[in-house]
Amino acid sequence: MKRAAILAAAIYLATAAHVGSKNVFFSGAAGPYDVSVVVRPPDVVPGLAEISVRVPDGRNDVERVTVRPVRWDAQEGGAPPPDPAVPVPGDSELYSAELWLMTVGAYRIEVTVDGARGSGTASVPVTSVMRGVRDLPPALGGLLVVLGGLLLSGAVAIAGAAVRESRLAANEGVRNTHRRRARFAMALASGTLLAAAYGGYAWWNAVDREARSGIFQRLSVEGVVTPAVGGPVLEVRVTDRSWLGRNWSPLVPDHGKLMHMFVIGAPDMRRFAHVHPVPVDSATFRAPWPDLPAGEYRIYGDIVHESGFAQTVVDTLFVLDEALTRAEPVAVGEGDPDDSSWRGAPVPLTDSNPSTPLADGSTLVWMGETELRVDEEVKLTFAVRDPVGDPAALEPYMGMLSHAALTRTDGSVFVHLHPAGTISMGSLSVLAPDARPPTQAGAVEEGMGDGTRDLMVAGSDDPAAQVEFPYAFPQPGEYAVWVQVKREGQVLTGAFRVKVEE
Repeated sequence: MKRAAILAAAIYLATAAHVGSKNVFFSGAAGPYDVSVVVRPPDVVPGLAEISVRVPDGRNDVERVTVRPVRWDAQEGGAPPPDPAVPVPGDSELYSAELWLMTVGAYRIEVTVDGARGSGTASVPVTSVMRGVRDLPPALGGLLVVLGGLLLSGAVAIAGAAVRESRLAANEGVRNTHRRRARFAMALASGTLLAAAYGGYAWWNAVDREARSGIFQRLSVEGVVTPAVGGPVLEVRVTDRSWLGRNWSPLVPDHGKLMHMFVIGAPDMRRFAHVHPVPVDSATFRAPWPDLPAGEYRIYGDIVHESGFAQTVVDTLFVLDEALTRAEPVAVGEGDPDDSSWRGAPVPLTDSNPSTPLADGSTLVWMGETELRVDEEVKLTFAVRDPVGDPAALEPYMGMLSHAALTRTDGSVFVHLHPAGTISMGSLSVLAPDARPPTQAGAVEEGMGDGTRDLMVAGSDDPAAQVEFPYAFPQPGEYAVWVQVKREGQVLTGAFRVKVEE
């Protein structure tokens, strides 16, 4: 059977969950206090994570803010005591702290706020990975070599002097016998010290190799589009030896799905789909191919391991017309009702009052900042208006009022966003099963079986018709942003094109 989609190239990866965007953004509540948290994980482990906590409208009520890291497998009492977050001068709502992440793995950062309204804690899932090692600067390396050479020379000279002169009587001169013994001792000391130096060199290289082997590598996958009787099928197969060797833990649901797959047309960003492949064997996931034409696509699959470790797998596809028109007897289940696809042109923010029509006649309006800069924290804010221009009644879409995906047009950045931020709800349900899931203003909760909760809109005039996503763009350049909401059982998608300045 001829495959109609082939592996093209690997995309540069910079972190575990998401692509090219390592910082974690959280918006929710710590008991009676609304909080916004940004976690900047270290590039090397062990390393210091930088934590920023903003408590809006809490300047007169907050007495103390503390943070602490809790590893996914920490037993009762196994986590370190909390560290205080100190107020940032000039901003009465902002607190900052640094925390050591000592090992690779999944953590939750517990943010506790104490004040006049009581005490509350929010849990922020964070994936700790090694992204690289720090190379020794050449100048410093040269200086250390010179100093090491002087140290070895001094040690050899001391050994020679000790043998040559340590046993001389008072006023006794050095004879040739003493000099010969000294030269022998210096030769022996030189050999011993050089052997020790070589042993240290070999040990250092072994430690360096071990450290470099611990640099995070995503699970490698191959995606193909296969003809089938009921229509073409997207098949994603994990080819990574570590997965096939059972060195990765099983997956857990995130919003009720084992995989969230985003299919993005390249390079024009005019094709998009959000589908949910299901496993057909231990290494293969399959879903009906969405209503998209042949062409080049980047695929990004979000998964969560049972340890709470979240990551995004990626691949590039070339889908041929043949795969979309032929029919072969390949088994595939029915599509997920939460699957969706979109075609069109993202609306640029250069338009005045940028907005885009949705498939049911309603409108998605960009309400946030239109001038965006690198590493500047913003709220990507959107309003949904019904066909007559009133605030639209939104329905829960996989546990949230809205989902968003954004990517840099070259594929080097990809992020799956929720109103709660960039955190994985699947990770949260594993790392903090008793934690209250983050909610959004204007919504009420309804239980779900996978540990998350639906957010139900109270009415058509409810402010929940406006959704926002906390984020900071990690690189300059052009991005496409897709926003998805659900109305009357239909998943609706709108898209914008934004430019981020340095």
